[in-house]
Amino acid sequence: MNILFKKIGLLSIVTCCLLISAVHAEEAELAGAYTVHYIAVNSSFISPEIAAQYGIVRSPRSAFLNISVIKNTGGTGTPVRATVTGEKGNLLGQNSTIDFIEIREGTAVYYLGQFEFSNAENLRFSLEIQPENSGPVYPISYTTQMYIN
Repeated sequence: MNILFKKIGLLSIVTCCLLISAVHAEEAELAGAYTVHYIAVNSSFISPEIAAQYGIVRSPRSAFLNISVIKNTGGTGTPVRATVTGEKGNLLGQNSTIDFIEIREGTAVYYLGQFEFSNAENLRFSLEIQPENSGPVYPISYTTQMYIN
C-alpha cells in the first residue's frame, strides 16, 4: 500500500510540475549529451499529503526546484541519476545553499530542493549538475520571479 501511495505521490508531483510548466515555462538546457530540465514551483501548488510524503514544507513563502537529467539517446531520452548542487541568490546579494533530495520511482529520477522567498522576489539560481555522477560538471544559471499565492 505504501508503494502505491509513493507512486501516486510521484505522479502527482510530476503532473503538477507539467501543468505548472505550461503556465510558468519550464526551462531546459543542453549539457553535453544530456538535457537538464528545471522549474521552480511554489509549494502551495501541491497537496498536503504529497508534501508530507516527500518532506516538502507547504507555505506561501516556500517553493522547490524540480530538476531532472535526461540522457539524449534519441526519442524521449533516458532519465539518469546525477549529482545536483545549487544555491539561490536575490538582488541584495543574499545567497543560500539549496539541499536536494533524489526521488526515484521506476525509471524516473527527480531532484527536489526547497527554498524560501519573498513576494515578487527576483531569484537567481546557480546550479551544478554532474550527470551519472561522473565526468564533467555543467553549470546552469537562471533567474525567475516568485510570487506568494
